[in-house]
Amino acid sequence: MNVRANRRTSFADWAGEHAVALESLDFQRAVDDLEPLRDLVGGARVVALGESSHHIREFYQVRHRILRFLVERCGFEVYALEAPFTQGQVLDDWVRGGPGTVEQVAADGIALSLGRCREMHEVLAWMRERNHAAAQPPLRCLGTDLPGAAASPLPALEEVAGYVRWAAPEALPALEQAAGVARRFDDPVIFTALGRYQNLGPGEQDLLTSALSRLMAHLQRLTLVQHAHGYGAEHDTAMWHLRGAWYLDHLHRANVQEGFESASTFRDVYMAESVLRLLEGGARVVLAAHNWHIQRTPAADSQGNLLMPTGVHLAAALGDDYRAIGITSSLGRTTTLGDPTPERPQGAWYDAPLPPPVEGSIESAFPTDRLWTLADLRAARPQIDDAASFQHSRMADYFLDMPVFDAFDAIAHVSRSSGTDHVLRRAEG
Repeated sequence: MNVRANRRTSFADWAGEHAVALESLDFQRAVDDLEPLRDLVGGARVVALGESSHHIREFYQVRHRILRFLVERCGFEVYALEAPFTQGQVLDDWVRGGPGTVEQVAADGIALSLGRCREMHEVLAWMRERNHAAAQPPLRCLGTDLPGAAASPLPALEEVAGYVRWAAPEALPALEQAAGVARRFDDPVIFTALGRYQNLGPGEQDLLTSALSRLMAHLQRLTLVQHAHGYGAEHDTAMWHLRGAWYLDHLHRANVQEGFESASTFRDVYMAESVLRLLEGGARVVLAAHNWHIQRTPAADSQGNLLMPTGVHLAAALGDDYRAIGITSSLGRTTTLGDPTPERPQGAWYDAPLPPPVEGSIESAFPTDRLWTLADLRAARPQIDDAASFQHSRMADYFLDMPVFDAFDAIAHVSRSSGTDHVLRRAEG
């Protein structure tokens, strides 16, 4: 008789008995209740914290309490966001003592208004205060995404220009060619920029690609020399801005040929590479991004084409040094991003009802009589008999198909969710 097999149970029963029930979302509260995270995280170098929808108050709170634990108890040093690397430089400057208000910095450095909420302001202020208290090494906060999170490469090219003028002035003609084309479709609104790019002639599109390629090749030839002369950090940062511009150009090209779902995965490649770049100095990184981005498993677009989210790249590169913690909810409200209108060209986040969990969704297995619950899927899997039955997880107000136990190492489940103050203020207005 296989005694162990007879003891296997359902995940719902396992979660009710063994998942960690948490009683606070208060960012200021001590993090002793999160000690079970220590075994889950182990020696991982990257811990990704997801969310099933953007602009959910409780998801920010869960992320930020876990961030505090990982910083204070496990020595993590970098908070990497689903935010533009180029524009997100202001976040790192500010948490290390730079000028400005937290509200302005969060609005400027994080795309899609995701920095415009009280919870984001709170965590940035905590990082700044911790750094001011001479914490060593300083906490860093950086974006990992493409310029403007996929609008125009112009902001990245403008950052590179300052470096090129003194380090490689002979490359200025290529940079100016690329910037000239980029200005033709530049717009902070992603879908406006995508549409304007499609209106460019093939010659202009080719000119942009050619100029970016020549500029990258020229600067790459200087890498070893610039490092030898003591300008390695400046050179590498300029190259990373430029790499984002190059990927974004290919995203626009792919959008014309393949559609946005497939094209947008250039974001995922760049986000993964940005995180891996942060590990080069030995730091441990907390990545905050949507559940879709952090999952360890491939996805499919509406035509059935295979897509590779950020987490697939990180899992391939890091193996057991990567942990993905999905965050979701069962009750309450969610948010949806409405289509652009003349009055709101970037679209707007709308408060929306949260449909009940469907059969086979991971949300259906969690108890809802707790504030939030943390379940280690790796620990649960050997003890349950229905892991393969969970093939759905939330995305905003619908459900995605995904093998949940393969996609995530753990799930943080909030019983009841609600929109951020930014979404609710807009709804009330």
